[in-house]
Amino acid sequence: MNQVIALFDRLCLVLGWLSGFIAAFVMAVTFTGVVMRYLLRSPLMGGFEMIEIGMGLIVFTALPLMVRKGGNICVTVLSDRFSPLWSRITTFLSQSVGAVLMAFISWRVWLQGERLLTYNEVTMELRVPKGLIAQSMAVLLMVTALAFVFCALEALRRSQTRASAGTGSI
Repeated sequence: MNQVIALFDRLCLVLGWLSGFIAAFVMAVTFTGVVMRYLLRSPLMGGFEMIEIGMGLIVFTALPLMVRKGGNICVTVLSDRFSPLWSRITTFLSQSVGAVLMAFISWRVWLQGERLLTYNEVTMELRVPKGLIAQSMAVLLMVTALAFVFCALEALRRSQTRASAGTGSI
C-alpha cells in the first residue's frame, strides 16, 4: 500500500509541475498578446481562449497535490479541542466526504463533457472541442477524489498504528 501511495504522490507532484508550466504558458501568452496588441496593433489570435482554458487547467491540475499536502482550508474553531482519537476520526470523515463530493462533481462534469461533444461545441477561434476540456477536468477531479481517499486511509492508518504502539508501551 505504501508503494501505491508513493506512486500516487509522484503523479500528484507531476500534475503540480504541469500546473506550473501551464501558468508559465498563460503568462507568456498574456505578455505576447499585450506586446502584439500595443506594438504591432494586431492581437494574438486565440490568446483569450488559450488563457481561459489554461486558467481552468491550472486549478484542476493543482488540486490533487494541494489535497495531498493538506493545503485546503481547515476551520479549527472546535477541532483544536478534540482528543487525538476524535481528531483522527473527524479527519477520516472529512476526507471521505471530500472524496465523495469530488467523485460526484467529476461524474457530473464528465456528463456535461459528453453533452458538449454530442453537440460538437468548440471554442470560437481555436476550434478546441469544449467537451474534451470538460472531460479532462473530470479526470483531474477523479484524481483529486483519489487524493482525498488516500488522505482518509492515512488518517485511519495513523489511528491503528498509534493505537497498537500505545498498547505495547503500557
